[in-house]
This record gives sequence, structure tokens and C-alpha cells, in this order.
Amino acid sequence: MESVPEAASLLAELAAMSAESSVSLLEELATAVMPSDKRDIAHLTWSERTAEDVDARLDPRAAAEARLRAAEQRFRALVEQIPAVTFMAVLGEGKNEVYVSPHIQQMLGFSQEEWLENPFLWYRQLHEEDRHLWNLEFSRGVRAGGPFKAECRFHARDGHIVWVHGEARIIKDDLGRPSLLQGIAFDITENKRAQEIVLKDAVTEAKQQEELAIAHRIQTLMLPRKVAVEGLEVASAMHAADDVGGDYFDVLPTKHGAWIGVGDVAGHGLSAGLIMLLLQSAVAAVARAMPNATPREVITTVNSTLYDAIRDRLGRDEHVTFSLLRYSRDGRLVFAGAHEDMLVWRKRTGQVEIVRSIGVWLGARPEIGHLTENSSIRLEDGDLVVLYTDGITEAMDVDGEQFDIDRLVDVVVTNGGQSPAAIVEHILTAVRAWMHTQFDDLSLLVFRYSAPTARRVQAGHRLG
Repeated sequence: MESVPEAASLLAELAAMSAESSVSLLEELATAVMPSDKRDIAHLTWSERTAEDVDARLDPRAAAEARLRAAEQRFRALVEQIPAVTFMAVLGEGKNEVYVSPHIQQMLGFSQEEWLENPFLWYRQLHEEDRHLWNLEFSRGVRAGGPFKAECRFHARDGHIVWVHGEARIIKDDLGRPSLLQGIAFDITENKRAQEIVLKDAVTEAKQQEELAIAHRIQTLMLPRKVAVEGLEVASAMHAADDVGGDYFDVLPTKHGAWIGVGDVAGHGLSAGLIMLLLQSAVAAVARAMPNATPREVITTVNSTLYDAIRDRLGRDEHVTFSLLRYSRDGRLVFAGAHEDMLVWRKRTGQVEIVRSIGVWLGARPEIGHLTENSSIRLEDGDLVVLYTDGITEAMDVDGEQFDIDRLVDVVVTNGGQSPAAIVEHILTAVRAWMHTQFDDLSLLVFRYSAPTARRVQAGHRLG
């Protein structure tokens, strides 16, 4: 393809050369441009034979002119096979094109005749926003006296946009004034579209990475700090997947115990992180404002806030699985909501009870009070409660089988007598050994209850 700009360049120089020199130039160009296996194109042989016949019969000058015409025919035939637009224009007060190749019709929808008849047509079709660029590059070419390049948009006849890569050079006359402009133009529309797709993908990827970073930060900031709750030994863990989810758990100490919440926002990414942040803030605000409220009352109030925020402010169609527990120091747990079943390990029997709360998803409907109920259980000294999100039970092995609640129960039964922190580690170890790839966050909140009598005995031992 390197010979194509050369071809357009040599075409412009024909006007300033003698007939004999022009013939040599065209023959040399034809040899350079035409592949060696196609230099005997059948439809060109008539011109060559005519030139030879004229050489024999006419005087040398006429013969040279005939050879020039024949060579020019061959040159034009070659140039018109090039899959680009070649052009030449005389420069002066305006720009008067004297040649444009037929490919102009395929590129922009105008015939050769239309293009050459209107000296201002090319500028009219040049995109308004790119005219300054063309003028700038043209001026640089004049000053430098060398070739110049530009990528511009043109309006095709039917109105669609065509991206064109043009390379041209300016020929000056004996006085150093620009006299000829000649060059070549390629349709690069498909390349530009591909570049736009790549750029769009890169921007999207960068935005997603930024959102993930923000979501990770939100998730980290929202993890409960180590809190002291009378009668409870608490341990927790959250191991985020690469695609950040919206797992939530929190412990809010109160005068008589604590509020304990666990939830999971549907979806992933920044929106899930924001909804989780809204949930945590709403639960904390409502629980403090209504210290004597039941879990059902807190949940229904929080739901109204979440429903409006998710749909009206975020414009999302998401929901949250959520359970809220109110712990009292006497060991009573009152709870409500819709989330994964709670596991209660009983010290007295060494077995696990699977406890289900009653409620519906938050944020899915404006009013859920009639669908939410309070339930309660009583914890005895040494009993253990395990709260978790579905990333634990739905972790899959290489065959797609889930870890499920039965395996989780087995881990808790086997290790129930150990500390909450140790049980958290045992569960995470078992899940990681099971799962092939982590697709969701792994979140756990485990707490053990110590009855007031046991706490007094423990305090007495410490004093002793």
C-alpha cells in the first residue's frame, strides 16, 4: 500500500513535465503499482499497440504524445482499481479539482462528474466541526512544504457520516507558490467505530472498577466495630466476592440488651452497597428513636424508608432480605423479618435448632406490616446463635452442588462448644474447601449467651 500515495503524487507532477518524461514516469509508475503477474492486463494491450503503431508512423513528438496518452490510460486504469479516492486539484484563489477517482461514488455517493463540476462541493460535505482541523493541517503543509495528514468526517450524499483518513502533498510552482494539491483518501469509518467501541468498553470498565472500589469501601466501613454487649460473646466475618454484594449485619447495644440485624441486598456493585448503607442507617435511626419498639415495628418503619429510596431516589427495582433480633439480657430473643434461617446450638443437648422468622423482603412493597410477625425464643446459658447470608449455604462445588444448610448445621454441631470466633473460622474453612469459585460474599455473625447467674459466677472467679 506504500505505492498508493506515490501514485497520486506522481499524477500531479505530469502537468509540469515534458511529454517524453511523462511517458517514462507513467510507465515506471505502472510497473511499480501493478503486480507483476497482472501487468499484461488484456484490456490495456490495445492502447499499447496503438502507441507503438503511432511511433512508427508519426514524427517523434507526436509519437511521444501518443505514448503519453496510452501510458496515462494505463495509469488511470491502475489508479481506479485502488480501494481509495485519489484526487488532484489546482490551487489558486480557490481549489479546483481536476481529477478524482471513481471510488468517490462508493465513499460519499457522488459521481466523478458531480464532484468535479462543483469546486466547493468537497468543503460543503466536510463536517462543520472538522473544517478547522483541515485548514490547520493544510496551512502546516504549506509552511513545511511536505506531506500532511488529517482524519475528518464527511457528510455522504444520503446524510450518514463517513470518517476519512486523507494524506496529501502540496506542489509549489517556480515562484514557491502552492499550485497543486494531490493525495489519497481512505474510508476509515469501520475502524473508527471499532475504536469507539473499545473506548466505550474501556470507560465502562473504568467506571465499574471505580464503583467496585467505592462499594468495597462502603462495605468495609459498615462492618460493626467490636462492641461490648452484656451477656454476649460476639464474633463476625465478612469476606467479599470480587463483585461486591450488599451483605449487612450489625450489633447496636441498648440499655437492656442489643438490636442485632442481618441482611442481604439483591444485586451487586455500587447500588447494592448504597442500599445496604441506607438499610444500616435506617435501622440505627429507627431503633434509637423507638427504644421500646418490637422488631416488627422497626422493620415496617424501615421498609417505608427503603421503598421510597430504592425506587424514587435510586431508580432501582431491588429488595433486601432482612431479619432483626431484639436481645434482652435475660436471654430472650424477639425477632421478625425474612432472611436465612437462624441456627441455635443448644448447650444442653449439643444439637442445632433451625429457627425461621416471619416476614417479607424489604423494599419490595410499600406496606408490609400485615405480612410481618414477631417470634421469640429463650436462650439458656452457653447457647449459641449463628446468623449468615446465602453466600454460605449457596456456595457451590465444581459440580454445582450447594454447601446447603445441612452441612452448615454439621459444622456447628461438631464445633458448638468452642468460642464464637473459632466457630466462624471452622465454618469459613469448610465453605472454602467446598466451593469451586466464590460468587457471593461470605458473611457470618455468631454470638454465645451467658446467663446472669453464670456471669456473676465468672465475675466472682475473676475477683477471687
